[in-house]
Amino acid sequence: MITHHSKRVIPFRAHDAKRVGEGCFYLDQIVWLNGDRIELGDRVTFNFGCFVNGFGGLVFHDGANIGPYCMLHTANHNFGDLDRPVVEQGWEDVGPMHIGRNSWIGMGSVVLPGVRIGEGCVVGAGSVVTRDLEDFTVAVGNPAKAIRSRR
Repeated sequence: MITHHSKRVIPFRAHDAKRVGEGCFYLDQIVWLNGDRIELGDRVTFNFGCFVNGFGGLVFHDGANIGPYCMLHTANHNFGDLDRPVVEQGWEDVGPMHIGRNSWIGMGSVVLPGVRIGEGCVVGAGSVVTRDLEDFTVAVGNPAKAIRSRR
C-alpha cells in the first residue's frame, strides 16, 4: 500500500533528460521514453504512474506539475500503408509539446502530440488535451475545453 508516509520521492538525474532543472522529481513508477528529447525546467514534478514519451520533443517549464496516471505522448503512429501493421510503420513527429510554467495537469489526463499548454493552466482530471491552451486557462473534458480563465 502506498500512503503519504511510504511514497518515494525520486529526484531526476542529469542523464535522465536533455536538461534537468533544480528540484525535479517523480513519485515511483514512471514510463520515461526518449529522455534525450525532454527538457525539465526547475521544480517540475510527476506524481505516481505517469507515461511520458519525448519522441517529438517535450519541454516542461518551471513549476509544471503532472498528476498521477497522466499520459504525455509527442508522436503519432504512421498508418497509411494498409498492407503493413501500424506498429511497423514508424512514427510521425508533429513538433514539440510544451507544458507551461506553473501549470497543473490533473490526474489521469492525456496530452496529445504537438500541444502547447500555456503558463498557469489547470487541466481537470481525466481530460484529453487535443489543442493548445492559452495562458491561465482552466480546461476540462474529452476533448478538453476551456471553461474559464484564472485571471
